[in-house]
Amino acid sequence: MKKLFLLAALTPLFPAAALAEDVSSELEMFSSPEVATQAAGVQGTAEEKKTLGFSGEVISVIEDVVYSSSTGNPFNSYIVGNLMLDARLKNGVKAFANMETSYRSRSRETKSELREAFLDFNLSRRVYFRTGKQVLQWGRCYLWNPTDLINIEKKTFVRKIGYRDGAYGVKFHVPFGTDYNIYGFLDTGNAGEDRDLGGALKFELLTGKTEMAFSGWAKRDKRPVFGYDVSSRLGGVDIAGEVSVAKRDNTRFIRNDGGTLDIYRKNDDWVSKAAINLSEGFRLGNFNDRLTIAAEFFYNQNGYTKSPFSDKTAYAFSGPLAVLMPAGTKGQFLLANGLYEPNYLSRYYGAVFTSVSRFIITDMTLNMNYVRNLNDQSGVLSTGVSYKNLNDFSAGCLVNAFLGPAGREYTFSGAKLSVQVTAGVSF
Repeated sequence: MKKLFLLAALTPLFPAAALAEDVSSELEMFSSPEVATQAAGVQGTAEEKKTLGFSGEVISVIEDVVYSSSTGNPFNSYIVGNLMLDARLKNGVKAFANMETSYRSRSRETKSELREAFLDFNLSRRVYFRTGKQVLQWGRCYLWNPTDLINIEKKTFVRKIGYRDGAYGVKFHVPFGTDYNIYGFLDTGNAGEDRDLGGALKFELLTGKTEMAFSGWAKRDKRPVFGYDVSSRLGGVDIAGEVSVAKRDNTRFIRNDGGTLDIYRKNDDWVSKAAINLSEGFRLGNFNDRLTIAAEFFYNQNGYTKSPFSDKTAYAFSGPLAVLMPAGTKGQFLLANGLYEPNYLSRYYGAVFTSVSRFIITDMTLNMNYVRNLNDQSGVLSTGVSYKNLNDFSAGCLVNAFLGPAGREYTFSGAKLSVQVTAGVSF
């Protein structure tokens, strides 16, 4: 497990990092041979022992953001530490906790968050449960997961320093040999009454080299969402995809009602969202898969075709926001009401992720990633190197360039360039 935590600490760009941050909470339950591949009712023969383990990581960060119209650019430095407790008892019982603490030098503020805290147990190794605060693996693509309506934080294109916050609830897993699995999650977060509970259910099956799953999600005052995801391999290309459909979009949008902006939900029937990822590894020199390239595409049927950030007209605001801010632009209204989700604003998106291991030296990796809003023609080019050695020390340098016309999704802040330098250690 320590190596899995180390991977999350060392990679400064998206593909590996977005996967690694979920590893600690998810692979133990869904991918360990004892759970995911053992037939129901079969008991392990190895003698079980009680163990208590501690691991963690500390990452120091220096960030600088460059604005073309400013002589003084924002500078930020902070440090993030995670302490993880892993207690394993007999009969497959396990407890895990991940406490994250950050200190920001500019504001001299210390903040602590319990990212995950859960308990694993099972019924005769036929049904496996996890109860508590947890990050779930729900969806197969790198960046966009339209079937994931459970996790409270979506994956980010530029690596988040630290870990995603977990959703609170009860997850269960029923394996049927190696070919079929049933997963479920009862979402109890923010539920003041029993009717406020939400939930998701997934049926997964393996046929040949192809793994697929059918899922459903439901919650009070929301339209049910149905999903399908698949992963397979064609020649040397790995293929992953997922699609979700709903009778009505649960997303809230803004509209201009006679010069006043308000919030509404669209009435379109059977709204769909879909993502597909194609990836392949290539041999460079004497090493297989030294170069990896992945391309991902996202379709969001009800997304904006014209960016709200590009409209600089002043509108009157409606709702509670009008008390504090009576008027402003569409972009301001969108942000102030918490309606903006990065990488999910528009209808069409595309991204490319590349990685070269053993770059210059054995312990260094080069990453070059690019995400683009295909509707408003803005994007982010993220390039960096990461270093790790056998002594659990890591270092990285990441440069992000915000490209495209001004006033679009990835350029509305006015930032042209950001530089991030990290140094960390795992233990």
